[in-house]
Amino acid sequence: MRKEIDPMTKDPVLGVAHSEIISNIPQGACDCHVHVFGNDAEFPMWKGRSYTPPPAPVEALAVHQRALRFDRVVIVQPSIYGTDNRCTLDAVAKIGRGARAIAVVDNETTRRDLKDLAHGGVVGIRLNLAAAAAADLDRIRKQLYQAVEIAEPLGWHVQIFTELKIVAALENDFRQAPTPSVIDHFGRANAGEGTKQPGFDVLLDLVAAGHVYVKLSAPYLVSSSPTQDDVVPLMRALVRANSSRLLWGSNWPHPGAGTGIPADGIVPLRPIDDGAAVDTFASELNDPAVFKRILVDNPAKLFGFSDKDGLIP
Repeated sequence: MRKEIDPMTKDPVLGVAHSEIISNIPQGACDCHVHVFGNDAEFPMWKGRSYTPPPAPVEALAVHQRALRFDRVVIVQPSIYGTDNRCTLDAVAKIGRGARAIAVVDNETTRRDLKDLAHGGVVGIRLNLAAAAAADLDRIRKQLYQAVEIAEPLGWHVQIFTELKIVAALENDFRQAPTPSVIDHFGRANAGEGTKQPGFDVLLDLVAAGHVYVKLSAPYLVSSSPTQDDVVPLMRALVRANSSRLLWGSNWPHPGAGTGIPADGIVPLRPIDDGAAVDTFASELNDPAVFKRILVDNPAKLFGFSDKDGLIP
């Protein structure tokens, strides 16, 4: 359990406060899902974006990761940049060997571009299928196959932002995929519906068989509870299925707090306490070996971290 009153540390760049970590964070811990939003003059946002966040520069990310006592980080290309991965690559370069990246590519991405991405620390491709409908299954499957064809020769994985009904529809495709598949944010399960909701059994089966990884990330996105207690049964079921296929991510800097704001209006960040989130996760697991497996061993294997790779001092 956390202290009744927690000391707070404050990010001097974003001004975001979070509780001081009281858990024993193992060496080599990795935050597997963050974003960086750079200066718009240097890294202009995609005109087709659905929202506009405030800046969240790499310097603030480094402060945040040190406060969490995490040594490694995976920077995921945000939708606001489309297929322009320069801001993400810049962040990886500034952090160094303790960082990896997940890129967004399309049919216009050349082989030379892919080699440059790999050289810059990219280890996977992100697909955003959150707005896809099951009726568009042929198109969705084509997107997945195209991503796999790109990822396989590079030794990359495919990371997918989607929901349970799409996971269930693609079950056989995931079982046959020659590359690792990573499902974001609990597969966007509805935590309030528990472990018996449609599609969650398929996700558990895929995890148990080692066909997909699942990110235990951003529980506030799938929870209907102020305390997010309803996410715990989902997490425990996934751990029982196969803890070697689970990853943890903060989703820093937590974009998307506003609703009904036009794409050209600044959408504020969510005031998420990542210090409390880490401690709650450790407490609910109540197993240091599994905690280390999820924070250290699984990311090292999937993202290719070596013993010498760590975050900037």
